Amino acid sequence: MKRLLSFTHWKLQWKFLFIFFVLIILPMLAFSLFIYSQANRAVQIQEINNTRGHLEKIDQNIASITQDIEDISSYMIHSEDIRNFLKIGNAPENRTRLKELEKQINGFATFHLTSKFYLHSISLNSFTDNYMDIGVPIVRDQRTEESWEAKAKELKGKSYWSNNYEIEDSWGRVSNVISLFRVINDINDVTRPLGLVAIRLDAERLYQLINTDFRNLEDMFIVNQNGTVLLPNDHLGPDNTYADSTIIDAIKKNPTEPLTLNYERNDMKFNVVTEPVEGTDLVIVGVVSEASVAEGISPMQRSIRVMMIVLTTFGILALFGFYYFNIRRIKDLATQTSHVEHGDFSANVEVKSKDEIGVLGLSFNNMVKRLKHMIENEYQMEIQNRESELKLLQSQINPHFLYNTLDMIRWTARMEKAFETSMLIEQLSKMFRISLNKGRPWIDLKDELTYTKSYLELQKRRLGNKLIFTVYCDHEALHSLVLKQTIQPLIENSLHHGFENKRILRKIYVRCFKEGDSLVIDVIDNGKGFADGTFSQAFNKGYALQNIKDRLMMMFGEKASITLKEKDTPGAWIRIIQPCIKDVSQIEVAKSEGGSDE
Repeated sequence: MKRLLSFTHWKLQWKFLFIFFVLIILPMLAFSLFIYSQANRAVQIQEINNTRGHLEKIDQNIASITQDIEDISSYMIHSEDIRNFLKIGNAPENRTRLKELEKQINGFATFHLTSKFYLHSISLNSFTDNYMDIGVPIVRDQRTEESWEAKAKELKGKSYWSNNYEIEDSWGRVSNVISLFRVINDINDVTRPLGLVAIRLDAERLYQLINTDFRNLEDMFIVNQNGTVLLPNDHLGPDNTYADSTIIDAIKKNPTEPLTLNYERNDMKFNVVTEPVEGTDLVIVGVVSEASVAEGISPMQRSIRVMMIVLTTFGILALFGFYYFNIRRIKDLATQTSHVEHGDFSANVEVKSKDEIGVLGLSFNNMVKRLKHMIENEYQMEIQNRESELKLLQSQINPHFLYNTLDMIRWTARMEKAFETSMLIEQLSKMFRISLNKGRPWIDLKDELTYTKSYLELQKRRLGNKLIFTVYCDHEALHSLVLKQTIQPLIENSLHHGFENKRILRKIYVRCFKEGDSLVIDVIDNGKGFADGTFSQAFNKGYALQNIKDRLMMMFGEKASITLKEKDTPGAWIRIIQPCIKDVSQIEVAKSEGGSDE
């Protein structure tokens, strides 16, 4: 069971099939669903914004209509004819005057009734029992409008808008209206009420005016801040409230703020957008179905579905192709390897291509042939190996034995009073001792400079007065750690190549100093230097330069460099820069901070 659960023990085809589904099919499916959900979310948000913009336009229309109606009522307050009509008592001697006033008022009201098709009727009632209906004649039933009139009287001249209610005209027709009720006071004595005006709006015509067609708008209605539906009347529930209390409850909590709600009804999801009408207690409600909005991206959904089918088909074809051209050949190679494992050296892999698997098959066939040959000649090869090991042991010399021998020769030369020879042997011995350094690649700069001076002293013995040198080191840098044999190869290059075919006094200047957190090593000569482009070529041809560069890059990466500096006089100026470290523990830090990709 553990073997089946361990991925490493699965067969290659099952691994590839698993990776194909996990890394291709499942991510593709997840990505497609993510794209669709994001697109759907973006469309839903866009539709909500569009709906809010649509409701804002309706808001402006309603505000404009209500303002027009209130302007009409304000004009009536300032109209002398209307005030006189309300002041004159209903007595026989006043009939002629009242008829004249009614004619003047009818002219004014008829203009508004004909220009505003949503106006139903206008009624004037004086507190002296005069009344007048303009437009549709109304059956005067005090029980119908007395509650609205009572609330208007309480406001003492302020406008009051009623809810949606039914009213009957003289022909027996019943209409749904929304009315403005307002007490008309005497402008000369604002505390004196003269009468009351009722301006009625036909609810159905008003709804037709404001309910312009809008795509994906499932429903639109107008409520007041108490949740009572004003338009249209087919949304009324118990107590003239909206049939579904969820939306109304949210509006009651924030009646003056635009809202966006997520709403669910009959297993369908909706976005509800509300827009309060400024200056009134009305709220416009728009309901958008998420399903109808999602239909707008159904082409994208179909495209994603087709894309998934096509990509899956191509993926399956690629799966079978990869199995036939690669996995099947690897399985054959594994089978032949199993034969070799059981001692069958006649195993052979059929090779039909020169790709990596083909090259692996050729290598396998060659390996089997060589393995067979090696086994057949195992005894002879074992003897040859032992003889080779013996020769290698005989050719090795103990480095410490060589150092001790040089020291013995130096003292023998001193005893024979060959002091100059003794000094040369001492310089060579010192160089050999420093180069051993107990096998460590790191060395103090002080010891490296000692090694360099010994080498220069030996060369000066060979060249005599034709070589002068100067070695300078800043005291702060003296105990810095450097790679051993970093400076001497540069001096050797200078002597062998820089002064080639030149009969001049050879001058070599070595200086070391600290600059910030870096150690700078300069090797300067007065030889022929490097022509244009030859310095970079020297890394390919010269072993010493390339060796130094490789070791620096391996240890410090981009924090180390070996460069050619410009100088005004003939010769070469080579500069090495590396981090200035004085403790072995800092080496690993320098490696991690300056690790190179080379």
